[in-house]
Amino acid sequence: MYNLEKQHNPVPNAKLLSQLDENARVTEIAINDNIKALNSHKKATTAHKSEQIDHGGFSLRTYIDGLYNRFRNLILNADGTNVKEVVDARVDADGNIQPLLKERLDKEYNKLLQKIEREVNVDDFGAVPDGKTDSSEAFRKAVGDGNVRVHLSAGRYVVKGVKLPSWTYLIGQGKGVTILQLHENTPASEWVITNADYGNGNRNIFVQGMSLDWNPDRQGGVGATGGQHSSCLTFANVQFGWVKDVEAINAGLHGFDITAPTYDRLPSTQYTKDGCRYIWLDNCVAYGAGDDGITTHYSEYIFISNSHSYDQRGTAHKQGAANSNGIEVDDGSKNVWLINNYTSGNIRGVEVKAHTEWPASQNVHIIGHVSYRDVRAYDLRHIGHHKKDDPESTTAYDVTLTDCTAIEPIYNNMYAGLSPRALVVSAYKNVQINGFTAIGDPNYDYKNNPAVAFQYKCRNITVNGIKIRGFKKAEMDIRVYGGAQKADHVKISNIDIRESAPHGIGLGSGVYNVSLISGSLIGSNGTYGVTSPNNQALIFGIMAEGYKVPAMFAKKEYPFVPTNIPGGFKAASASSVVLDESSAIVGATGANVAKGPRNFMGGVAGGSSTEGSRQAVLASNNSHTKGDGPARAVIASQAVVNTDSYSIAGGYGSGSPSEDNIKWKIDSTGGNIRGVGRVESVSDFKDLAEYFESKDGRKIESGYLVTLDGDKIRKAEKGDKVLGVISETAGVIMGGAAFYWNDRYLRNEFGGIIYETINDNGREIKVPKENPNYNPDLEYIPREERDEWHVVGLVGQVYVRIDETVQAGDRVVPAGGIGSKSADGTGYYVMRVNQPYSAEKGYGVALVFMYPQM
Repeated sequence: MYNLEKQHNPVPNAKLLSQLDENARVTEIAINDNIKALNSHKKATTAHKSEQIDHGGFSLRTYIDGLYNRFRNLILNADGTNVKEVVDARVDADGNIQPLLKERLDKEYNKLLQKIEREVNVDDFGAVPDGKTDSSEAFRKAVGDGNVRVHLSAGRYVVKGVKLPSWTYLIGQGKGVTILQLHENTPASEWVITNADYGNGNRNIFVQGMSLDWNPDRQGGVGATGGQHSSCLTFANVQFGWVKDVEAINAGLHGFDITAPTYDRLPSTQYTKDGCRYIWLDNCVAYGAGDDGITTHYSEYIFISNSHSYDQRGTAHKQGAANSNGIEVDDGSKNVWLINNYTSGNIRGVEVKAHTEWPASQNVHIIGHVSYRDVRAYDLRHIGHHKKDDPESTTAYDVTLTDCTAIEPIYNNMYAGLSPRALVVSAYKNVQINGFTAIGDPNYDYKNNPAVAFQYKCRNITVNGIKIRGFKKAEMDIRVYGGAQKADHVKISNIDIRESAPHGIGLGSGVYNVSLISGSLIGSNGTYGVTSPNNQALIFGIMAEGYKVPAMFAKKEYPFVPTNIPGGFKAASASSVVLDESSAIVGATGANVAKGPRNFMGGVAGGSSTEGSRQAVLASNNSHTKGDGPARAVIASQAVVNTDSYSIAGGYGSGSPSEDNIKWKIDSTGGNIRGVGRVESVSDFKDLAEYFESKDGRKIESGYLVTLDGDKIRKAEKGDKVLGVISETAGVIMGGAAFYWNDRYLRNEFGGIIYETINDNGREIKVPKENPNYNPDLEYIPREERDEWHVVGLVGQVYVRIDETVQAGDRVVPAGGIGSKSADGTGYYVMRVNQPYSAEKGYGVALVFMYPQM
């Protein structure tokens, strides 16, 4: 508590002392009130609201909101162990999401505001927005040496170009309200607005709210003069620049150009050294340019958002060869974001490119773009690095397209003959496309061109989520070009094509590293769904309907799109190993190994393995094929080893795997079948039979008793020795020659097959020696399909035709091939009568036991 002296001698200066006493009293009250308020403030839960606290030009509340929104937009990287900036720094001071690294631009913007020492109106320096008065000098005086905010009035200012120094904020009343137009006498090389010092560079320049008219009709008509001249707005060697709500009209060259002082920097140099950095174009419009509406060169960290570029004039090029684009990310640009822009009526809506000798643009991200009736909606290319003999591009890398749309690409006479396409990728590597929509005009003639093309040495292209419709008069919807300059390593997934081109997806020659995963191709009187000249593509989950041929691979037509999974394949096999890309293991436990090419293991366990080429182990445990020879298999076995080429083995054993555990084997070279157990028929087949040829070459019906006449058969008569019965119930049939001509292989004098040794891929194997009279071109008809050859039951229970004399328990002998009761007890035993004699049929049927009598 403070106590001030309030008693004074009242005699002299009484009035003054009275005033001093009153002042002391008031001061005492104020000081004590402040002390009380300060003590209360110290104890208060909330001392100030965040809006009341200044933080580097922003209120604390605004800054906190910005941080909150920024962290809310962080995502984890793929392994989930570290936080990566993905959309961080896209939130401005008001909490609105903006381009990447926006925070840095905000800070520099705040620096710009702090650097402003003057705030003026250009009219105060003599500028008149009447569309007539030359206001060039007024602008020069107004901007001075910078550190200024210059306001422009509504109306049209005529200037000979405005040069902006560092720390300048030029602000008009809005597009179409404030207009800067080049004076009639302005040289063709000039800009409407540019920065003042290309050599040393400038920084922190803001241009907002105006239209820039390059006035190409001045002096009877002027055009671009070359280099980076003749544009509406050019920033060259500028760090931290903002262009907001600005319209570029009829530029000689470019509507907006973010660039270096020159266009000729080699890949071997530090080519972005004198380019622009941290430039943001937002809500800008460009049309009528002699070349591109919006372009960048040798610059990095460029953000172009919410802008519209349309209907360029193309006058900077020869007639019919004007590559005038909506937005072009050109030579040497790096780290460029195009966000929520719109292009229409250009040659290319968005082009990411470079010329032959200059470095290609890198790390370019196109997000939410819409292209309407541009010739080529999206085109990625590095000129001079496309053809067979061109060098590979060393700089064309890293472009992403996210949620982009191409609507009705169309021919444009500015570039005669350039075919319209929704998307083209050439020369670029590591391209990621997520969510791409292409909508064509079903009635427009695309003159046998594809809607989407991957071509000219592009590599590592990933497309996830592509939707195409309406390109009914195009060649095909998606084409991956092959040949000497083929595309490669192209991965396309989640494909939706509906009522579009007659040919859905076409893969070119020599294109092997391609995958098509999960897609629906719905044609409308289409020809081909998916085609490839080979079978190398990975194809999984692709459906095609509404096409005459859903799929054609290696010239073979399919009624559906087959699943094709090349490369070493392992499924449901945790510990197994596949050591060759052409082999597979499916459904396995344990450390199984497929060592050789074209090996297959399925349903295996116990460390089974295969060696050599064309091997298989199936449904087996601890079983193996061994050796370098080809074509061995083990099936349904335990501890079996097969070392013989061209064979299948099976068996069971305990202990270590061994050939001694084989119980059966089929030899493919000789056609031999061997087993340690019995051969048993569990069907109703009852007899042992052999093929015989009829003497007259005619067919003998089933159930007739036959006899030999020489080496051929006929119906047996009374007194003949019966060979057997024409049978349909034979369990074992010999002499069939079902697979080839009976004399295809040479035989020795005892009928044994003669073998020879041949070289089979470096290994000697024995195979039957072929008869030189064998003609593989002649069609062979198996004996079972020829009338003259008959299956004759020799031993066993056989159905025989009988006459009216026969009863069960009788013995029968032949009479015209039909069984008749034996008078002397000889003949074959009748086990039962299945069908009594029928006079209408002329026979009955009995089951007779046959045995050799010859």
